[in-house]
Formats: sequence, C-alpha cells, structure tokens
Amino acid sequence: MPTSLPQPEPKKDEEKSREELIAELNHVRMELAYRKKLQALVQANQTAAHGKKRKSSSN
Repeated sequence: MPTSLPQPEPKKDEEKSREELIAELNHVRMELAYRKKLQALVQANQTAAHGKKRKSSSN
C-alpha cells in the first residue's frame, strides 16, 4: 500500500513572487465570477419554480 507524501507547507504571501500573487488573484476572481453566476442561476430556478407553483394553485 503506497503512503502519501507530506504536502509542502504553502508559502506565506510575503514569500510569494509577484507572478504567483497575480496568478492567485486571477484564480480568486474567476472563482468569484463562477459563484456569482451559479447564485444567479439558482435564484432564477427558484423564481421560476415559485412562479409555476403560483400559476398551478390559481387554476
């Protein structure tokens, strides 16, 4: 059974190069954009489902 190697400790922000910090910033921005889009989709689905329930109950 293979043993996993210990993960190296992540660098502190002060130790990261400018390129590493920019790459991390871009990653965080992409993740935020993804989460905003996902939240908008969930909200749209909930609104649509709520609208369908209201229409069916009024018949």
